[in-house]
This record gives sequence, structure tokens and C-alpha cells, in this order.
Amino acid sequence: AAAGPVPRRVAALLGPVPPDRGWPPALTPAGAAAFVAAAGTTVSALSALNAAVALFLVLEAATTTPL
Repeated sequence: AAAGPVPRRVAALLGPVPPDRGWPPALTPAGAAAFVAAAGTTVSALSALNAAVALFLVLEAATTTPL
């Protein structure tokens, strides 16, 4: 028996790998959005790190017995 038609999803998986697009050009709306999103992610991560360090210092001070 002959094989039937290949579904589009299977054909897409069997086809060539699409080229790596990377980041959009910086002076476009998409590039600006990507830059702002990356900056926001960085600021959020630094804020979370600051909160974790502050919590550690508060708990360390609260549980350490003074000499």
C-alpha cells in the first residue's frame, strides 16, 4: 500500500531547519520592545536579588546572639 499524504505538522518537522533569526534590528518597534523587555527582566531579577539579600540579612540579625 502506498503512503498517504503527510500532514503539514509532520512535513514541517521533516523539512529543513529555518534560519536563526536572533534579535530584531534595534531601531525598529520590535527591537525597541525587545530591548525594553530585556531591561525590565534585568531590573526585575536585580530587585528579587536585593529582596533576598535583605531578607537574609534581617533573619541573620534576628537569629544571631550578640556577644
